[in-house]
Amino acid sequence: MMHDSMRRTVRGPAAIALLVLLALVALAGATACSRRETPRPTTAAAAAPAPAETFSVYELPARWRDQSGVVRELEGFRGSPVLLAMVYTHCTATCPLAVAELKRIAARHRDVRLVLVSLDPERDDPARLAGYARGLGLDTTRWTLLTGADADVRELAATLGVRYRRVTPEDLAHSNLITLLDREGRIVRQGSGRMDDAAIAAL
Repeated sequence: MMHDSMRRTVRGPAAIALLVLLALVALAGATACSRRETPRPTTAAAAAPAPAETFSVYELPARWRDQSGVVRELEGFRGSPVLLAMVYTHCTATCPLAVAELKRIAARHRDVRLVLVSLDPERDDPARLAGYARGLGLDTTRWTLLTGADADVRELAATLGVRYRRVTPEDLAHSNLITLLDREGRIVRQGSGRMDDAAIAAL
């Protein structure tokens, strides 16, 4: 605060210039304080995201019904290598090719579990899945066919990168991916067509 004598002697443009100068000095001091009071982030404090390869499909909370009508969770496959494909039983184009490849692998690798998850849960109920397994001669001690809620199907498809959409009331267009999961449910390899036998044997 200026004394009364200063107010009397400093007038006009000089007074304005002095006030501006005092205001700038005060602002500079406040800015400098702000910079000193703001802590710099350190590397140790930053949270590191979990690597993608540590994610397990078995962490998904969905509950499914198998071809016998039994409620299952994907967690139940922990401990075995799993080959999983998302198909639907009315498919006459790409799904039979995926199932044929899984049958080839099943004959060569006896400890692998085979899982088919329906993309068409509205029509693929447990009875339909059981008939599909019988018609293809699938050994249900090793093969599990699953159906579930539409939201759970979509979540699993998104997790595996399987894209699909209904093109007619009877038909779906979809990715023809086979996914290899390790014993903890982590994605090891994906592909369409012939799978890598060496990668499966390594598990």
